[in-house]
Amino acid sequence: MIRPVNFSTEHKHMLSDLHAIVSKRYLAVPSRYDKLITSQRTAYAEELKLKKDQTSYGDLLDALRLALTAYNFE
Repeated sequence: MIRPVNFSTEHKHMLSDLHAIVSKRYLAVPSRYDKLITSQRTAYAEELKLKKDQTSYGDLLDALRLALTAYNFE
């Protein structure tokens, strides 16, 4: 099933879910995905709005947030 995701309306919720997963150590990223790890380390957000200009490889972080929408973390 394909579920369309509108980043303009769901981006805060997706970032909040990603933060919760990382904080609870539910996510393990193998070291070979160094660009994704860099993206997570450089991610900067204000009021759950990701600052793309201050985040390296922001598209990878978006892809991770999008991939996690298939799971319910509540």
